[in-house]
Amino acid sequence: MNDALDHVDHFVEEYAARGIALDGFQIDACKAVARNRDVLVCAPTGSGKTVVAHFAVELALAKEKRCVYTAPIKALSNQKYSELAELHGEEYVGLLTGDVSVNRDAEILVVTTEVLRNMLFAGSPDIDDVGYVVLDEVHYLADRERGPVWEEVILTLPEHCRLIGLSATVPNTGELAGWLRSVRGKTELVHSTVRPVPLRQEVAVGRKVFRLFGKDGGPLGALVSAIAKLPPDGRGRISDRDRRRIIDLLAERDMLPAIEFIFSRKGCDKAVEALLQRDIALTGRKERAEAAARIAEVRATLSESDRRAVGFDAAARALVRGYGAHHAGVYPAIKELTEKLMEDGLLRIVYATGTLALGIDMPVRTVVVESLQRWDGEGFIDLSATEYTQLIGRAGRRGKDAVGHAVVLAGPDLDPYILADLGSGRVEALLSAFVPSYNTVVNLLARMPYEQARAMMGRSFAQYQRNADLAKLEARLARIRRRISAEEGRLHCDAGDVVEYARLRAASGRAPKSVRKAAKREYRERVSRSFAQAKNGRLYAVHRDGDVDYVLVLSADRGKLRVIDWYGEISWLREADLGSELRDVGAVSLPVGRRLKDRSTREDLADAIVEQVEERTELGVDRDLLGSWSRFAVGPDADLAAHPCSACPDLAVHLKDAETLLSLDARAAEIEKTSAGFTDSVGREFDATAAALVDVGVLQNHGGAIEPGPGAPTLRKLHLENDLLAYTCLSALAEGLTPSEFAGWASMFLADDRLGTARPRSPVLTKLARQAVGEAEFLRSVEDRHGIARTRDVTPGCADVFAAWASGASLDECLRASRMAAGDFIAAARRLIDLLGQFAVAGEGTWIADVAGLARSRVRRSEVVA
Repeated sequence: MNDALDHVDHFVEEYAARGIALDGFQIDACKAVARNRDVLVCAPTGSGKTVVAHFAVELALAKEKRCVYTAPIKALSNQKYSELAELHGEEYVGLLTGDVSVNRDAEILVVTTEVLRNMLFAGSPDIDDVGYVVLDEVHYLADRERGPVWEEVILTLPEHCRLIGLSATVPNTGELAGWLRSVRGKTELVHSTVRPVPLRQEVAVGRKVFRLFGKDGGPLGALVSAIAKLPPDGRGRISDRDRRRIIDLLAERDMLPAIEFIFSRKGCDKAVEALLQRDIALTGRKERAEAAARIAEVRATLSESDRRAVGFDAAARALVRGYGAHHAGVYPAIKELTEKLMEDGLLRIVYATGTLALGIDMPVRTVVVESLQRWDGEGFIDLSATEYTQLIGRAGRRGKDAVGHAVVLAGPDLDPYILADLGSGRVEALLSAFVPSYNTVVNLLARMPYEQARAMMGRSFAQYQRNADLAKLEARLARIRRRISAEEGRLHCDAGDVVEYARLRAASGRAPKSVRKAAKREYRERVSRSFAQAKNGRLYAVHRDGDVDYVLVLSADRGKLRVIDWYGEISWLREADLGSELRDVGAVSLPVGRRLKDRSTREDLADAIVEQVEERTELGVDRDLLGSWSRFAVGPDADLAAHPCSACPDLAVHLKDAETLLSLDARAAEIEKTSAGFTDSVGREFDATAAALVDVGVLQNHGGAIEPGPGAPTLRKLHLENDLLAYTCLSALAEGLTPSEFAGWASMFLADDRLGTARPRSPVLTKLARQAVGEAEFLRSVEDRHGIARTRDVTPGCADVFAAWASGASLDECLRASRMAAGDFIAAARRLIDLLGQFAVAGEGTWIADVAGLARSRVRRSEVVA
């Protein structure tokens, strides 16, 4: 133990010798690793979490153990490989990313998380002498598509491996650490919220820059006034002139270099093009000469045809002048060149999409955010607090900047209060996205009995969180039941049990048309009466804009009500806006002598509304207002007609009094149903997935014992999103495909929407696409029976193109035929290389292994793997 702690002291001294004083959280985390503990390090972007990973690497080398360093994406894997190779020598470092294998027997192995997961599932002997595993960006386990891989690694990692998890700051780090302890044993949480370079958040309004929080975190009055003076500009788009003004503004204030986030690839490209059209240069002669030399090195690796295809010359003209674009559509070699030029201080500004914030390490002095909305593939949605925090986290370079700047460009629609909330450091909780895949199920059942495999799924973070939610639901249900009991005691009718009658009435069947028509008319009259009787200072629950809203009436004027809601927003409410009656829920004192124009006054009223309705909203007391008027239409029911309460002259009053009870009954039923869904939910997902595999014959049920069938060994080797679909189509594949045709066929299973769903022109590939579509429909019908959804659509739109690529077609030809951006095509080709390798392994001993292997070598051209 002392020897290990001596390593910490030596490590700290090594950094000190380079003029770097390690922070307390870094030293604490290194000590935890030295004490042979798992450790979860949660700290802001740019705070130096990687230092802990470097210590694990050095400790592994000192102990003659191997260290596996995982990264979530290939670009980051390449970056970490270069970084570690420079530190320790290329002979000590290897790289495995699915499409690339370099020095796989090295002591330090950099891999994508998927590669490590596959090694663990395959029981690879490479894991036997691994002492330390670094899971970088462990918060990725919330990612819907790739998150399950992180959990599977954690669940299957051998006990002899120490786990070092690196995560951005999330509010529920304690919950994540608690789960790790439940799965892995002793795990230390090392948490820091301190940025090594302070971040100053600002808003640019025209040529003026305002501090978002003021020097002392003061009010936003000046900023609000400045934004209010902005002229309306329609869509509020940032013009080329605006972007040039921003560059000038940043240069004047010594705030370059910068990344400007534009949530559109086309927007990034047009921003660069606009600067080029004016022949703008942002760097000096010496910098341009150095950049030109770097650019020439990359140009020499590309043919004239490829340079033309990927727009190299235009990109080079921009880069040599000190700016460029960075997004997934950019050709990888250009993107990597952009990253290196920025890192070496040869660029002043890069226009990027939000993907950069989640990818490689490219810190700058300033981050500019053009909009608080981003494109999600279907439309523009608001940035979450976590996304915004990740974007601005790039600002401020350790050792270079005294302060980092995050600048939001203001338009007339910018709400400074929403921005202040986003910038407050609040981030969303980390939520598990885990579901067991077909590949996961067969791999686990190949290694252990069914109940043991199922129990492992029950230890997932997803189930851990649902168990915690279950406890919260049970507590809420208990409160609702107490409230129900109180309502039952409050309701009274001299004629009989009105509670029993109300519940019988609520459960009655569909009413005749005439009754429903009358109920609709009566409810409209009820809505009108409630609107006409609304009073100043009264708080009402109402169905408005598709949800229950709570509004405080400020005044009435000519058939409309001036109201304030629990967000502090003032609006006019008309009868036509109501989706329900106005339900009186109490009084709120209106302020005397205070102006509603003042934000503080509105916020105080909003707080008072929230306080008044907090329990009602938590228990869902008023959710019945979302129901249709048809709930008041009662069908014929003999028991109801014979009930003593049916003859009560005050029945209508009693039924109105019972509405809260019936609403609480409905909430209790909802929670009971949700609770049942949470209980053992991941285990039931495992059961359903296994049952689907039994239906298609991959698993077999021998007298209640579910075991791998003949096809399981093949499916075990297919690690892709459409794993079962790829397996069934592979199993039905007839011999005789050429390697090029096989490459085109395999591309259909990449589940990449950019490839498209159009049928190929090749008769062979058309037939195979038709078969794959039919197989996908069949599998979805199987999944529907078991209540799961795993199989995605096939994407045959570029099958002809990848077949041509494997036959030697030029990059230029393939990009024109596919209409894909260069970066997208190369990314798809790299994934195809990985997939073809899987098919080759899965088809070992058959004709498939040979054809898939040849197809892989033909797709794996220099333009792709460079």
